[in-house]
Formats: sequence, C-alpha cells, structure tokens
Amino acid sequence: MFWELCIQYANGSEQVLKVFKDLEAALNCVDRIYAEGYPMHIAYMVRPACSA
Repeated sequence: MFWELCIQYANGSEQVLKVFKDLEAALNCVDRIYAEGYPMHIAYMVRPACSA
C-alpha cells in the first residue's frame, strides 16, 4: 500500500507533497515538519494513496 503526505489549506484544497511505501516513514515526516512549529492556516496529513 502507498501513502500520500498531503498539505491541506484553510480553504479546503489539498496538495500531495510526497508518496511513501511505508506508513511509518510518512508519519515520521509529518512529525519532523511539526517539530519545527505548527503552521496556523495549513495542516499536514497522511492518507492512503488513490489507486487510479
């Protein structure tokens, strides 16, 4: 299974930043981003990749 690291903006739009094969690696990436501080108008999230 593949996992997408996404950024979600305050207006609800989303953008895929990177795709991971390992969920743990994706979650660690989010942890590293948030370790630098929490942005006010965006959120980072991990979700299963869409299989198209």
